[in-house]
Amino acid sequence: MSTYSRDTTAISEITGQPVNTWSEEWQRECEARAMLKMSKVQREEFFNGKKDENGKTLERGIVALRGPVAVEALRTLIQQILDARANKR
Repeated sequence: MSTYSRDTTAISEITGQPVNTWSEEWQRECEARAMLKMSKVQREEFFNGKKDENGKTLERGIVALRGPVAVEALRTLIQQILDARANKR
């Protein structure tokens, strides 16, 4: 018998407030935090895709998969996390 609860919450690094860990808001924040763990080169490849030395696309980036509006929203979240971390110092 499972003992987990769908009402699980965590504290948002951006707002400092509880957020449901099953929510899309938490999913987006986790994705942004994971991207901050990437190197700048890895992050740019994640956004724009990976190309070989001839410019041929090896992997599509999230710009191609989700579109520029979604990418801008993710970049905004990344900046909000960076700002929140800077304000804690």
